[in-house]
Amino acid sequence: MSEHAWLDVSVIRCPHCRRYFVDASWYVVELESDIECGSCHKTFNTKKQLTDRLMLGFKIDKKGRATETGIIEHIPSKK
Repeated sequence: MSEHAWLDVSVIRCPHCRRYFVDASWYVVELESDIECGSCHKTFNTKKQLTDRLMLGFKIDKKGRATETGIIEHIPSKK
């Protein structure tokens, strides 16, 4: 029997060059962190640029390694 693990992630988009990023939701939603875009190098607020939030699920084998992953649910944002 396999174990399961979960990760709450947020999809954000640079308002300057429109590149997408995915980061842990605690960093985006709770800390409301500013980041520098890796493409255009301009700084923006992650929470203000949130496009999607979702829960990822992972199946973990007996050795503690992830064997499968998938989207469990989309979490409504509270913008």
